[in-house]
Amino acid sequence: MDHMELDCYLRRLDAIEAKQQYTRRNINEFGGKELILPHGERVPRLPVHHFFNQGDYHISKHHRFADMPEHTHTFIELNYMYSGRCRQTIGGSVVELTQGQICLLDTDVPHSIFTLNEDDILINILMRKETLNAAFLTRLGSDGRLSDFLINAQSPAAAHDRYLVFRSDNSHNLHHILASMMCEYFDPRDFSADMINGYMVIVFTELMRVLNQDTAPSGLPTTKRGDLLEILQYLEHHFNNCSLKDLATRFNFNPNYLSNLLKKSTGKTFGELVQEHRMAYAALLLANSDRPIGDIAGECGYESLSFFYKKFAERYEVTPLLYRKQSQTT
Repeated sequence: MDHMELDCYLRRLDAIEAKQQYTRRNINEFGGKELILPHGERVPRLPVHHFFNQGDYHISKHHRFADMPEHTHTFIELNYMYSGRCRQTIGGSVVELTQGQICLLDTDVPHSIFTLNEDDILINILMRKETLNAAFLTRLGSDGRLSDFLINAQSPAAAHDRYLVFRSDNSHNLHHILASMMCEYFDPRDFSADMINGYMVIVFTELMRVLNQDTAPSGLPTTKRGDLLEILQYLEHHFNNCSLKDLATRFNFNPNYLSNLLKKSTGKTFGELVQEHRMAYAALLLANSDRPIGDIAGECGYESLSFFYKKFAERYEVTPLLYRKQSQTT
């Protein structure tokens, strides 16, 4: 699929749109079971199991010709106005996007979308919170509104009522990247998942440029998160021999305070963050080298080979040896 074929694909009427164009009523995409109202809550929640069958991201065209009722979800959402314009209500505020603009929605923020007409093509890019891990966040710079937003979205203790609008109308490189990413998603080929992961890092980097060039207020408070991102970046490069005490000493924090800060900001303990980096590096070495598994375990910071096997199986649901065999045959 090239960009012209993508344009035809996005403008084509799908089955749900055909029904909505006739009835002007919202048609549930998953048999009427996607808008579940949790006990004690007033806003329906989209269950996560309907999405992410193709990996860490779910990309779809928003169905036109009917209002989308107010709802929430536990994943992060990026709305890209590919063509035309749209109006939506986010946390009680009316937000309008025009062609080329983007809105980034926090987890659990209530939002609804007014009816889209034929030329109004809105792309929904959904992301698991877990995808935006410490390694991803440290690539977005040491401070700024975007990194602050994503860290907030990860934190279970934070208030999730935020959104961020990017006035990216004239960001031609960003539009080209998004189109290429959609081609990979809607017409997958070998390594498409890897390509999409790479594109997403570039997309967020381009969005940082947009924010830096935009002097208009966004309605989003900025919090200095430079210390936290520096800590996460240091942990990414020293996970194999770094203790909580060492990390706290390096950044002049009390160990207990630092432990609480990491848990509050990322939703993960220090130990869980370390394990995440160790497992990712071990998987990389297993898939791309013939080094003995014992050597890999040691380089990743594991003194006990049996403990390494246990943790690896918990993370990947296969043994290190089977993971290597599967990686080398794909």
